[in-house]
Amino acid sequence: MNLYQDVFFRGLDFLRGRQTIERLHFLRKSQHWDATTLAAWQLHRVNALLRQAFQNSAYYEKALAGIDLQLGSPADLHRIPVLTKDLIRPNLESIRCRNIPPSRFVMSRTGGSTGEPIHYYWDKRGMDWNRASVYRSAEWASVALGERAAQMSGSHFDYTESQKWLNRLVYFLQRYRDYSVAYLTSELLEKYYEAVRTWRPTSLWGYASGLTAFAEFILKHHAGTPFDFIRAVLTSSETLRPDQREIIEAAFGQGKVHDQYGSREMYIGAECRQHDGYHLHAEILFLEIVDKHDRPCPPGEAGRILLTDLSNHAFPFIRYEIGDVGTMGSETPCLCGVTLPRLARLEGRIADRIVLRDRILTPPNFATLFSDMRGIRAYQIRQVSLDQLDVLMVPDHDYTDDFARYVRGAIEQMVGKDVRVVIQIVSDIPVSESGKRRFIVSTVSRDP
Repeated sequence: MNLYQDVFFRGLDFLRGRQTIERLHFLRKSQHWDATTLAAWQLHRVNALLRQAFQNSAYYEKALAGIDLQLGSPADLHRIPVLTKDLIRPNLESIRCRNIPPSRFVMSRTGGSTGEPIHYYWDKRGMDWNRASVYRSAEWASVALGERAAQMSGSHFDYTESQKWLNRLVYFLQRYRDYSVAYLTSELLEKYYEAVRTWRPTSLWGYASGLTAFAEFILKHHAGTPFDFIRAVLTSSETLRPDQREIIEAAFGQGKVHDQYGSREMYIGAECRQHDGYHLHAEILFLEIVDKHDRPCPPGEAGRILLTDLSNHAFPFIRYEIGDVGTMGSETPCLCGVTLPRLARLEGRIADRIVLRDRILTPPNFATLFSDMRGIRAYQIRQVSLDQLDVLMVPDHDYTDDFARYVRGAIEQMVGKDVRVVIQIVSDIPVSESGKRRFIVSTVSRDP
Protein backbone atom coordinates (compact mmCIF):
# COMPACT_ATOMS: atom_id res chain seq x y z
CA MET A 1 0.00 0.00 0.00
CA ASN A 2 1.17 3.51 -0.87
CA LEU A 3 0.22 5.63 2.17
CA TYR A 4 0.15 8.90 0.23
CA GLN A 5 -1.98 7.58 -2.63
CA ASP A 6 -4.19 5.03 -0.89
CA VAL A 7 -4.83 6.93 2.33
CA PHE A 8 -4.15 10.66 1.94
CA PHE A 9 -5.02 11.18 -1.74
CA ARG A 10 -7.95 8.75 -1.58
CA GLY A 11 -9.26 10.95 1.25
CA LEU A 12 -8.98 14.00 -1.03
CA ASP A 13 -10.86 12.03 -3.68
CA PHE A 14 -13.65 11.37 -1.18
CA LEU A 15 -13.92 15.03 -0.19
CA ARG A 16 -14.07 16.12 -3.85
CA GLY A 17 -16.40 13.35 -4.98
CA ARG A 18 -13.69 11.90 -7.23
CA GLN A 19 -12.46 8.35 -7.97
CA THR A 20 -8.95 9.03 -9.27
CA ILE A 21 -7.10 6.46 -7.13
CA GLU A 22 -9.73 3.80 -7.81
CA ARG A 23 -9.28 4.40 -11.56
CA LEU A 24 -5.50 4.30 -11.21
CA HIS A 25 -5.64 0.88 -9.54
CA PHE A 26 -7.84 -0.37 -12.39
CA LEU A 27 -5.45 0.96 -15.04
CA ARG A 28 -2.46 -0.69 -13.40
CA LYS A 29 -4.15 -4.05 -13.98
CA SER A 30 -5.70 -3.38 -17.39
CA GLN A 31 -2.35 -2.29 -18.88
CA HIS A 32 -1.42 -5.99 -18.91
CA TRP A 33 -4.59 -7.26 -20.62
CA ASP A 34 -4.27 -9.37 -23.74
CA ALA A 35 -5.56 -7.97 -27.04
CA THR A 36 -8.84 -9.93 -26.90
CA THR A 37 -9.76 -8.63 -23.43
CA LEU A 38 -8.90 -5.06 -24.39
CA ALA A 39 -10.95 -5.23 -27.61
CA ALA A 40 -13.98 -6.57 -25.69
CA TRP A 41 -13.69 -3.73 -23.17
CA GLN A 42 -13.40 -1.13 -25.94
CA LEU A 43 -16.36 -2.57 -27.85
CA HIS A 44 -18.58 -2.40 -24.76
CA ARG A 45 -17.56 1.21 -24.10
CA VAL A 46 -17.92 2.27 -27.75
CA ASN A 47 -21.43 0.83 -28.07
CA ALA A 48 -22.51 2.45 -24.79
CA LEU A 49 -21.14 5.80 -26.00
CA LEU A 50 -22.95 5.53 -29.33
CA ARG A 51 -26.26 4.77 -27.62
CA GLN A 52 -25.76 7.68 -25.26
CA ALA A 53 -24.96 10.07 -28.10
CA PHE A 54 -27.78 8.99 -30.40
CA GLN A 55 -30.45 9.07 -27.69
CA ASN A 56 -29.43 12.27 -25.91
CA SER A 57 -27.49 14.58 -28.28
CA ALA A 58 -29.41 16.61 -30.87
CA TYR A 59 -26.32 16.71 -33.08
CA TYR A 60 -25.69 12.97 -32.99
CA GLU A 61 -29.38 12.16 -33.37
CA LYS A 62 -29.00 13.51 -36.90
CA ALA A 63 -25.37 12.48 -37.54
CA LEU A 64 -25.99 8.84 -36.58
CA ALA A 65 -29.43 8.43 -38.15
CA GLY A 66 -29.72 5.30 -40.28
CA ILE A 67 -26.47 3.75 -38.97
CA ASP A 68 -26.44 0.36 -37.20
CA LEU A 69 -25.00 1.42 -33.85
CA GLN A 70 -24.47 -2.06 -32.44
CA LEU A 71 -20.88 -2.48 -33.64
CA GLY A 72 -19.28 -5.90 -33.85
CA SER A 73 -15.79 -4.59 -33.13
CA PRO A 74 -14.16 -1.22 -32.39
CA ALA A 75 -12.80 -1.22 -35.95
CA ASP A 76 -16.39 -0.86 -37.20
CA LEU A 77 -16.25 2.78 -36.13
CA HIS A 78 -15.45 3.57 -39.77
CA ARG A 79 -19.24 3.61 -40.28
CA ILE A 80 -19.48 6.73 -38.13
CA PRO A 81 -18.86 10.19 -39.65
CA VAL A 82 -15.75 12.10 -38.57
CA LEU A 83 -16.14 14.93 -36.04
CA THR A 84 -14.01 17.97 -36.96
CA LYS A 85 -13.28 21.25 -35.22
CA ASP A 86 -15.24 23.06 -37.91
CA LEU A 87 -18.28 20.95 -36.94
CA ILE A 88 -17.85 21.48 -33.20
CA ARG A 89 -17.79 25.29 -33.37
CA PRO A 90 -21.34 25.84 -34.71
CA ASN A 91 -22.75 22.76 -32.91
CA LEU A 92 -21.26 23.23 -29.44
CA GLU A 93 -24.58 23.20 -27.59
CA SER A 94 -26.32 20.61 -29.75
CA ILE A 95 -23.50 18.07 -29.16
CA ARG A 96 -24.10 18.26 -25.40
CA CYS A 97 -26.13 15.36 -24.02
CA ARG A 98 -29.38 16.54 -22.47
CA ASN A 99 -29.64 13.69 -19.92
CA ILE A 100 -26.47 14.78 -18.10
CA PRO A 101 -27.03 17.20 -15.19
CA PRO A 102 -25.35 20.62 -15.52
CA SER A 103 -23.20 19.84 -12.48
CA ARG A 104 -21.25 17.30 -14.54
CA PHE A 105 -20.38 19.77 -17.32
CA VAL A 106 -17.15 21.73 -17.28
CA MET A 107 -16.62 24.28 -20.07
CA SER A 108 -13.09 24.12 -21.44
CA ARG A 109 -11.13 24.98 -24.54
CA THR A 110 -8.29 23.48 -26.50
CA GLY A 111 -4.81 24.93 -26.23
CA GLY A 112 -4.90 25.73 -29.95
CA SER A 113 -1.56 24.03 -30.65
CA THR A 114 -2.68 23.08 -34.16
CA GLY A 115 -3.65 26.69 -34.86
CA GLU A 116 -7.39 25.89 -34.66
CA PRO A 117 -8.71 26.49 -31.09
CA ILE A 118 -12.18 25.29 -30.06
CA HIS A 119 -14.40 25.29 -26.98
CA TYR A 120 -15.94 22.06 -25.66
CA TYR A 121 -17.28 20.44 -22.47
CA TRP A 122 -15.62 18.05 -20.04
CA ASP A 123 -17.54 15.27 -18.31
CA LYS A 124 -16.48 15.40 -14.63
CA ARG A 125 -16.73 11.61 -14.34
CA GLY A 126 -14.46 11.20 -17.32
CA MET A 127 -11.90 13.54 -15.79
CA ASP A 128 -11.07 10.91 -13.15
CA TRP A 129 -10.04 8.47 -15.90
CA ASN A 130 -8.01 11.20 -17.55
CA ARG A 131 -6.08 12.14 -14.41
CA ALA A 132 -5.50 8.49 -13.51
CA SER A 133 -3.95 7.91 -16.94
CA VAL A 134 -1.59 10.85 -16.32
CA TYR A 135 -0.44 9.29 -13.05
CA ARG A 136 -0.03 5.90 -14.76
CA SER A 137 2.18 7.52 -17.40
CA ALA A 138 4.34 8.93 -14.62
CA GLU A 139 4.78 5.41 -13.28
CA TRP A 140 5.95 4.27 -16.73
CA ALA A 141 8.68 6.91 -16.31
CA SER A 142 9.60 5.61 -12.81
CA VAL A 143 7.98 8.43 -10.82
CA ALA A 144 4.71 8.49 -8.91
CA LEU A 145 1.90 10.65 -7.58
CA GLY A 146 2.98 12.03 -4.21
CA GLU A 147 6.61 12.57 -5.09
CA ARG A 148 7.90 16.11 -5.55
CA ALA A 149 7.22 17.42 -9.05
CA ALA A 150 7.93 20.68 -10.88
CA GLN A 151 5.87 21.90 -13.83
CA MET A 152 7.27 24.35 -16.38
CA SER A 153 3.95 25.99 -17.37
CA GLY A 154 3.66 27.02 -20.99
CA SER A 155 1.45 30.08 -20.80
CA HIS A 156 0.36 33.06 -18.73
CA PHE A 157 -3.11 31.47 -18.50
CA ASP A 158 -1.78 28.20 -17.02
CA TYR A 159 0.40 30.06 -14.56
CA THR A 160 -2.43 32.42 -13.54
CA GLU A 161 -4.70 29.44 -12.93
CA SER A 162 -2.01 27.77 -10.83
CA GLN A 163 -1.84 30.86 -8.57
CA LYS A 164 -5.52 30.73 -7.56
CA TRP A 165 -5.77 29.87 -3.86
CA LEU A 166 -7.63 26.58 -4.34
CA ASN A 167 -5.19 25.35 -7.00
CA ARG A 168 -2.26 26.46 -4.86
CA LEU A 169 -3.67 24.40 -1.98
CA VAL A 170 -4.13 21.33 -4.20
CA TYR A 171 -0.62 21.72 -5.62
CA PHE A 172 0.80 22.03 -2.11
CA LEU A 173 -0.97 18.85 -1.04
CA GLN A 174 0.27 17.09 -4.20
CA ARG A 175 3.85 18.31 -3.57
CA TYR A 176 3.76 20.13 -6.89
CA ARG A 177 5.34 23.45 -7.92
CA ASP A 178 4.75 25.52 -11.04
CA TYR A 179 7.22 27.73 -12.93
CA SER A 180 6.02 29.79 -15.90
CA VAL A 181 8.00 29.57 -19.15
CA ALA A 182 5.52 31.71 -21.08
CA TYR A 183 8.40 34.06 -21.72
CA LEU A 184 11.98 33.59 -20.57
CA THR A 185 14.82 35.85 -19.51
CA SER A 186 18.22 35.00 -18.08
CA GLU A 187 17.05 36.28 -14.68
CA LEU A 188 13.98 34.02 -14.67
CA LEU A 189 15.95 30.98 -15.80
CA GLU A 190 18.52 31.56 -13.05
CA LYS A 191 15.68 31.79 -10.53
CA TYR A 192 14.18 28.52 -11.79
CA TYR A 193 17.58 26.83 -11.71
CA GLU A 194 18.03 27.74 -8.04
CA ALA A 195 14.45 26.75 -7.21
CA VAL A 196 14.80 23.29 -8.78
CA ARG A 197 18.13 22.71 -7.03
CA THR A 198 16.52 23.63 -3.70
CA TRP A 199 13.17 21.85 -4.20
CA ARG A 200 14.81 18.66 -5.55
CA PRO A 201 11.80 17.25 -7.44
CA THR A 202 11.94 13.69 -8.78
CA SER A 203 10.32 14.83 -12.03
CA LEU A 204 10.12 17.86 -14.33
CA TRP A 205 7.00 18.29 -16.49
CA GLY A 206 6.42 20.77 -19.29
CA TYR A 207 6.26 21.83 -22.89
CA ALA A 208 9.18 20.62 -24.98
CA SER A 209 10.20 24.13 -26.04
CA GLY A 210 10.21 25.50 -22.50
CA LEU A 211 12.18 22.58 -21.06
CA THR A 212 14.64 22.85 -23.95
CA ALA A 213 15.21 26.54 -23.24
CA PHE A 214 15.77 25.72 -19.55
CA ALA A 215 18.23 22.95 -20.45
CA GLU A 216 20.11 25.23 -22.86
CA PHE A 217 20.50 27.82 -20.11
CA ILE A 218 21.83 25.20 -17.69
CA LEU A 219 24.32 23.85 -20.23
CA LYS A 220 25.59 27.36 -20.95
CA HIS A 221 25.76 28.77 -17.42
CA HIS A 222 25.82 25.75 -15.07
CA ALA A 223 27.30 22.90 -17.11
CA GLY A 224 28.08 19.81 -15.07
CA THR A 225 25.49 20.48 -12.36
CA PRO A 226 24.36 17.10 -11.01
CA PHE A 227 20.62 16.42 -11.17
CA ASP A 228 20.66 12.94 -9.69
CA PHE A 229 17.43 13.66 -7.78
CA ILE A 230 15.51 14.03 -11.08
CA ARG A 231 14.48 10.59 -12.37
CA ALA A 232 12.32 11.73 -15.29
CA VAL A 233 11.68 14.74 -17.51
CA LEU A 234 8.20 14.48 -19.02
CA THR A 235 7.66 16.53 -22.17
CA SER A 236 4.24 17.17 -23.68
CA SER A 237 1.91 19.28 -25.85
CA GLU A 238 4.40 19.83 -28.68
CA THR A 239 6.20 17.45 -30.99
CA LEU A 240 9.50 16.65 -29.28
CA ARG A 241 12.30 16.90 -31.84
CA PRO A 242 15.39 14.66 -31.57
CA ASP A 243 17.64 17.68 -31.04
CA GLN A 244 15.45 18.84 -28.16
CA ARG A 245 15.62 15.43 -26.50
CA GLU A 246 19.40 15.49 -26.84
CA ILE A 247 19.68 18.96 -25.26
CA ILE A 248 17.39 18.12 -22.32
CA GLU A 249 19.19 14.85 -21.61
CA ALA A 250 22.58 16.57 -21.84
CA ALA A 251 21.47 18.79 -18.96
CA PHE A 252 19.53 16.31 -16.80
CA GLY A 253 20.81 12.84 -17.72
CA GLN A 254 20.60 10.27 -20.49
CA GLY A 255 17.37 8.33 -20.84
CA LYS A 256 15.40 10.61 -18.53
CA VAL A 257 13.20 12.25 -21.19
CA HIS A 258 9.78 10.60 -21.53
CA ASP A 259 7.63 12.22 -24.19
CA GLN A 260 3.87 12.27 -23.74
CA TYR A 261 1.08 12.70 -26.26
CA GLY A 262 -1.99 14.53 -25.10
CA SER A 263 -4.23 17.52 -25.52
CA ARG A 264 -6.61 19.51 -23.37
CA GLU A 265 -9.46 17.41 -24.77
CA MET A 266 -7.96 14.09 -23.70
CA TYR A 267 -4.75 12.40 -22.57
CA ILE A 268 -3.66 9.97 -25.26
CA GLY A 269 -0.38 8.15 -24.63
CA ALA A 270 3.16 8.26 -23.31
CA GLU A 271 6.61 6.70 -23.60
CA CYS A 272 7.72 4.05 -21.16
CA ARG A 273 11.29 3.31 -20.08
CA GLN A 274 11.97 1.58 -23.41
CA HIS A 275 11.32 4.81 -25.38
CA ASP A 276 9.87 2.74 -28.22
CA GLY A 277 6.74 4.66 -29.19
CA TYR A 278 3.78 5.87 -27.13
CA HIS A 279 1.65 3.38 -25.18
CA LEU A 280 -1.95 4.44 -25.79
CA HIS A 281 -4.45 4.76 -22.95
CA ALA A 282 -6.63 2.41 -24.94
CA GLU A 283 -9.05 1.61 -22.09
CA ILE A 284 -10.09 5.29 -22.13
CA LEU A 285 -9.94 6.14 -25.82
CA PHE A 286 -9.88 4.47 -29.21
CA LEU A 287 -7.35 5.81 -31.72
CA GLU A 288 -7.53 5.40 -35.49
CA ILE A 289 -5.05 6.43 -38.16
CA VAL A 290 -6.71 7.03 -41.51
CA ASP A 291 -5.79 8.30 -44.97
CA LYS A 292 -7.41 11.21 -46.84
CA HIS A 293 -10.37 8.95 -47.71
CA ASP A 294 -10.88 7.99 -44.02
CA ARG A 295 -9.61 4.47 -44.69
CA PRO A 296 -7.43 2.77 -42.02
CA CYS A 297 -3.68 3.09 -42.51
CA PRO A 298 -1.59 -0.05 -41.84
CA PRO A 299 1.17 0.06 -39.17
CA GLY A 300 4.13 2.10 -40.41
CA GLU A 301 2.06 4.34 -42.71
CA ALA A 302 1.42 7.94 -41.62
CA GLY A 303 -2.12 9.27 -41.54
CA ARG A 304 -4.60 11.54 -39.77
CA ILE A 305 -5.34 10.72 -36.14
CA LEU A 306 -8.99 10.22 -35.10
CA LEU A 307 -9.91 9.82 -31.43
CA THR A 308 -12.99 8.46 -29.69
CA ASP A 309 -13.15 9.37 -26.00
CA LEU A 310 -14.73 6.42 -24.18
CA SER A 311 -15.17 8.29 -20.89
CA ASN A 312 -16.91 11.55 -21.89
CA HIS A 313 -20.66 10.91 -22.00
CA ALA A 314 -21.54 14.58 -21.51
CA PHE A 315 -19.97 15.87 -24.72
CA PRO A 316 -19.19 12.90 -27.00
CA PHE A 317 -15.99 13.02 -29.01
CA ILE A 318 -16.57 10.29 -31.59
CA ARG A 319 -13.97 9.92 -34.35
CA TYR A 320 -12.65 13.37 -33.48
CA GLU A 321 -9.99 14.68 -35.87
CA ILE A 322 -7.55 16.32 -33.49
CA GLY A 323 -5.34 17.78 -36.22
CA ASP A 324 -2.28 15.55 -35.78
CA VAL A 325 -0.47 13.16 -38.09
CA GLY A 326 0.88 9.88 -36.70
CA THR A 327 2.04 6.35 -37.44
CA MET A 328 0.82 3.24 -35.65
CA GLY A 329 3.42 0.84 -34.27
CA SER A 330 3.66 -2.90 -34.78
CA GLU A 331 2.06 -5.42 -32.43
CA THR A 332 5.46 -6.59 -31.19
CA PRO A 333 5.30 -6.77 -27.36
CA CYS A 334 7.09 -3.98 -25.51
CA LEU A 335 9.93 -5.11 -23.27
CA CYS A 336 8.48 -3.05 -20.39
CA GLY A 337 5.64 -5.56 -20.01
CA VAL A 338 2.80 -3.15 -20.82
CA THR A 339 0.62 -4.75 -23.50
CA LEU A 340 -1.28 -1.64 -24.62
CA PRO A 341 -1.02 -0.72 -28.33
CA ARG A 342 1.62 1.82 -29.30
CA LEU A 343 1.78 4.84 -31.54
CA ALA A 344 5.14 4.59 -33.28
CA ARG A 345 5.54 8.25 -34.19
CA LEU A 346 3.75 11.54 -33.75
CA GLU A 347 4.44 13.72 -36.77
CA GLY A 348 2.18 16.73 -36.24
CA ARG A 349 2.05 19.89 -34.11
CA ILE A 350 5.44 21.27 -35.10
CA ALA A 351 5.97 24.76 -33.72
CA ASP A 352 8.85 27.20 -33.31
CA ARG A 353 9.78 29.59 -30.56
CA ILE A 354 9.63 33.35 -31.03
CA VAL A 355 13.13 34.70 -30.36
CA LEU A 356 13.46 38.39 -29.43
CA ARG A 357 16.40 40.49 -28.30
CA ASP A 358 15.64 40.19 -24.60
CA ARG A 359 13.36 37.15 -24.28
CA ILE A 360 12.07 33.93 -25.80
CA LEU A 361 8.33 33.31 -26.20
CA THR A 362 7.28 29.66 -26.21
CA PRO A 363 4.41 28.38 -28.41
CA PRO A 364 1.85 27.61 -25.66
CA ASN A 365 1.68 31.29 -24.78
CA PHE A 366 0.17 32.03 -28.21
CA ALA A 367 -1.95 28.86 -28.22
CA THR A 368 -3.73 29.91 -25.03
CA LEU A 369 -4.14 33.51 -26.19
CA PHE A 370 -6.07 32.42 -29.28
CA SER A 371 -8.35 30.12 -27.31
CA ASP A 372 -9.36 32.85 -24.85
CA MET A 373 -12.00 34.29 -27.19
CA ARG A 374 -14.13 33.03 -30.05
CA GLY A 375 -13.73 34.63 -33.45
CA ILE A 376 -11.27 32.76 -35.63
CA ARG A 377 -11.07 29.41 -37.37
CA ALA A 378 -7.27 29.27 -37.71
CA TYR A 379 -4.19 31.38 -37.14
CA GLN A 380 -0.44 31.44 -37.72
CA ILE A 381 2.38 33.57 -36.26
CA ARG A 382 5.21 34.36 -38.67
CA GLN A 383 8.54 35.90 -37.68
CA VAL A 384 11.25 36.84 -40.19
CA SER A 385 13.04 39.50 -38.12
CA LEU A 386 13.62 40.57 -34.53
CA ASP A 387 11.50 43.66 -35.13
CA GLN A 388 8.21 42.32 -36.50
CA LEU A 389 5.61 39.58 -36.00
CA ASP A 390 2.99 38.87 -38.65
CA VAL A 391 -0.26 37.42 -37.26
CA LEU A 392 -2.42 35.66 -39.86
CA MET A 393 -6.03 34.97 -38.84
CA VAL A 394 -8.88 33.19 -40.63
CA PRO A 395 -12.12 34.68 -39.19
CA ASP A 396 -15.29 32.74 -38.45
CA HIS A 397 -18.85 33.93 -37.85
CA ASP A 398 -18.00 35.23 -34.33
CA TYR A 399 -15.18 37.47 -35.53
CA THR A 400 -15.26 41.17 -34.65
CA ASP A 401 -12.76 44.02 -34.75
CA ASP A 402 -12.57 43.70 -30.95
CA PHE A 403 -10.95 40.29 -31.42
CA ALA A 404 -8.18 41.79 -33.57
CA ARG A 405 -7.62 44.59 -31.06
CA TYR A 406 -7.48 42.06 -28.22
CA VAL A 407 -4.92 39.90 -30.06
CA ARG A 408 -2.77 42.89 -31.02
CA GLY A 409 -2.79 44.29 -27.49
CA ALA A 410 -2.00 40.96 -25.85
CA ILE A 411 0.89 40.20 -28.21
CA GLU A 412 2.28 43.72 -27.94
CA GLN A 413 2.37 43.21 -24.18
CA MET A 414 4.29 39.97 -24.63
CA VAL A 415 6.84 41.21 -27.16
CA GLY A 416 7.47 44.75 -25.87
CA LYS A 417 7.34 48.18 -27.48
CA ASP A 418 10.19 47.64 -29.96
CA VAL A 419 8.46 44.87 -31.95
CA ARG A 420 5.83 45.69 -34.58
CA VAL A 421 2.75 43.44 -34.61
CA VAL A 422 1.02 43.19 -38.01
CA ILE A 423 -2.47 41.62 -38.16
CA GLN A 424 -3.45 40.03 -41.48
CA ILE A 425 -6.97 38.73 -42.13
CA VAL A 426 -6.79 35.89 -44.64
CA SER A 427 -9.27 33.40 -46.09
CA ASP A 428 -7.12 30.31 -45.52
CA ILE A 429 -3.79 29.10 -44.12
CA PRO A 430 -2.47 26.25 -46.28
CA VAL A 431 -1.43 22.97 -44.66
CA SER A 432 1.59 21.12 -46.03
CA GLU A 433 1.16 17.95 -48.07
CA SER A 434 2.25 15.86 -45.07
CA GLY A 435 -0.68 17.25 -43.07
CA LYS A 436 1.52 19.15 -40.60
CA ARG A 437 0.39 22.61 -39.54
CA ARG A 438 3.00 24.93 -38.07
CA PHE A 439 1.12 27.59 -36.16
CA ILE A 440 4.35 29.45 -35.37
CA VAL A 441 6.93 29.86 -38.12
CA SER A 442 10.16 31.63 -37.18
CA THR A 443 13.37 31.91 -39.15
CA VAL A 444 15.10 33.92 -36.40
CA SER A 445 17.70 32.37 -34.11
CA ARG A 446 19.68 33.72 -31.20
CA ASP A 447 22.36 32.29 -28.92
CA PRO A 448 20.42 31.15 -25.81
